[in-house]
Amino acid sequence: MRDMEYLERKRIEVLKEIKPICEAFNIKDYDYIISPTGQTEILRVYDTKIGCSSNSISAVIQELTGYIFLQVWRQRSLGAFENQTKAVIKRYWLKG
Repeated sequence: MRDMEYLERKRIEVLKEIKPICEAFNIKDYDYIISPTGQTEILRVYDTKIGCSSNSISAVIQELTGYIFLQVWRQRSLGAFENQTKAVIKRYWLKG
């Protein structure tokens, strides 16, 4: 089991780092969830859950940026590789 004290500090730091990004894009409902056992870390933005276990804070920011990109660009084409691009960005998104 991972050190829960470390993970709680990480959660606070992640939330501090992503807050200005979320505010800039008017995202009001987000959290960084750590399971009670410390084995799972999830970035939640509205109803979307993104697996971030063992990620660095910069990797969590990259996942948030991918989410924002798809939300902002959703009405436009990503070109010939649209399906592949979306699949790569969503590869850690959790179902259900």
